[in-house]
Amino acid sequence: MPWVVWLALWALGIPGDRGCLQCDPGSMRLLRELTGTYLKQQLRGDPELRERLEALLQRSLKGLAELPIGTHTFMGVIDEKTMGEVAAHFRRAVTRIMENDFKDGQLFNEVMWSLQALKEAFTNLMAQFQREVFCPNKCGRMVHQFIDCWACKTELFSCNRNLSCGKRTLQVHQDDDLILDCALTWHRASYGAKSYRFYREVGGSEQVMVTGPEAFLIKKEARANDSGRYRCEMLNAKGWVCSELHFQVTVTPLPGNSTRPPAPLLLGPLTLPPPLSSPSPPGGPGDWTVWVIIGSSAGLVLLLVAGCAWVYRRQQRMPEEDSDSPGGQVKT
Repeated sequence: MPWVVWLALWALGIPGDRGCLQCDPGSMRLLRELTGTYLKQQLRGDPELRERLEALLQRSLKGLAELPIGTHTFMGVIDEKTMGEVAAHFRRAVTRIMENDFKDGQLFNEVMWSLQALKEAFTNLMAQFQREVFCPNKCGRMVHQFIDCWACKTELFSCNRNLSCGKRTLQVHQDDDLILDCALTWHRASYGAKSYRFYREVGGSEQVMVTGPEAFLIKKEARANDSGRYRCEMLNAKGWVCSELHFQVTVTPLPGNSTRPPAPLLLGPLTLPPPLSSPSPPGGPGDWTVWVIIGSSAGLVLLLVAGCAWVYRRQQRMPEEDSDSPGGQVKT
């Protein structure tokens, strides 16, 4: 059986004596429980096998730090998230072994299988760590907070690239907002407080416009004289420049005019159409109709009064005419 153990050691690549899992206290407590009480109880009849399994477990975990250093494998450091995933995988495997009553060869096979699965999981997680976490910046200076797998200490690591992150060309219509965006995708993941400083080139030299925590600079209602060259810097908590962007801004005038035409002025008094129910204004057609009706009524009344007066006077004069006629007699 010894040759199988050493074959496993070779497959895991574990000649070293330090590993990332030794930096996780929970994993180390579980490992001591596995190599102590559990193996002594399960392999009491085969002390040689128990000793070899204990050595295999110890050296396998420490040997994870000896994987080939490269872009897709391991760099000797690990972040807290990846460390938590590796530790969780190890604890699940050990717990599964201890919860079952494995004996002798079956126990040995389960331990071997678990160690091989642990190595594969660690390799895959470290490849993901390399792609997504470790130095993803293509430019600038990015600061990480990682766990050193050799010293088990949290330290700051700097990923240094060219500070210049390129040039952007912006075209803005006059009276629109001019927005300078200094943020890069890796800025948020870079460790520590950050600030941004914006410059404008005037007369061949740069002048500081603003410095603050915001990655955006907004100029309301851009004018033609806002055209020109700008630059922004991202600074870390120590004031070191971590990245810079250049901008070439062109403000285009409005078509046909250099300025936006003003709103037309309001000329003359404000007039509103009369409501439907309002009377006709004086002198309109409605006035003549009223006066015709009034005149006709008054004429008719005067005619009636004159007729009545004439009839009354006629009746008063008739007796006088009878007494004055010849041969007239007065009755007594």
